[in-house]
Amino acid sequence: MELIIVLSIVSILLVLTLPSYQRQLINARRSLATAELQDIMIRQEEYFIAHKQYAETLLDLGFTASPYAIDSSGGDISVLAKNRVYIIDIATAEYTYTLYAKPQLHQIKDQLCATLSLNSMGVKSVTGDGLAKLCW
Repeated sequence: MELIIVLSIVSILLVLTLPSYQRQLINARRSLATAELQDIMIRQEEYFIAHKQYAETLLDLGFTASPYAIDSSGGDISVLAKNRVYIIDIATAEYTYTLYAKPQLHQIKDQLCATLSLNSMGVKSVTGDGLAKLCW
């Protein structure tokens, strides 16, 4: 009887805390993606100073692939890796660019923000249901 009571309490605690834990994981992984996009923006500006134009691919900025993916620790990985959380990509025009972080696998549950983007003017946006200022 005591075991059933303990199991019931543990089950109730798990049901109450699991959604909050999952939200925290989504938020933490999103923070990695925003930091990655800001790092690429800095590299783009450095590239522009040196070459008088923006890099057309992420390869030009020293990344090993274009696009590439990041994992839950922020490491660069293959876009086909099973532990990818975002795919990082770039779109360029003559004197402008837009960086994208597209959620993958478990991160797709991030309906608040979905795809994050940052353009050459520093404008931050999202494709999800939330406001950009809540996601960045």
